[in-house]
Amino acid sequence: MKKITSLLVCSLAFFSIANAQMVVDATDFFNNPSKYNGRTIVLKDIIVHKDVSVGTAITPAGVGASGSPVAPGGSTGGVTTPSSISGGGAGATAPAMRCIAPRNFEVLEVVFPNGQTKGCFIILSKMASPIPVGKDVVSTITFKADTRLMNKITMIKFIP
Repeated sequence: MKKITSLLVCSLAFFSIANAQMVVDATDFFNNPSKYNGRTIVLKDIIVHKDVSVGTAITPAGVGASGSPVAPGGSTGGVTTPSSISGGGAGATAPAMRCIAPRNFEVLEVVFPNGQTKGCFIILSKMASPIPVGKDVVSTITFKADTRLMNKITMIKFIP
């Protein structure tokens, strides 16, 4: 009985360590997001931006709604781009990526320290309600990384 109990405790400890959250440097995640696929990670001191029009679709900076390149400051066909929110714009060669949030979720713009955005980040609408619309908010986010689809934010903490 003692051996079974110790085996159970050791396996539980191993399982909790395997599913632990990793605190990752934001620039490291920005440079190689596929390295963290399937893991729950924490990014500290990240700027998040919530905009009314961001809830439906986002395409990378420099790419129009049809996927064609757009000059900086040019029209993107009515689709919100990260450059129009954060002032970035170094993604002119990025492929078109449309982020459409599922029901009860919103797309949240995550701005990395280099001023650029990368990937789709979604958050539950109830969790997004305290985020002020149209303002940059410094925060710590915890999310499940999935570079193929959408990064799902599970926790957000605002830094005053």
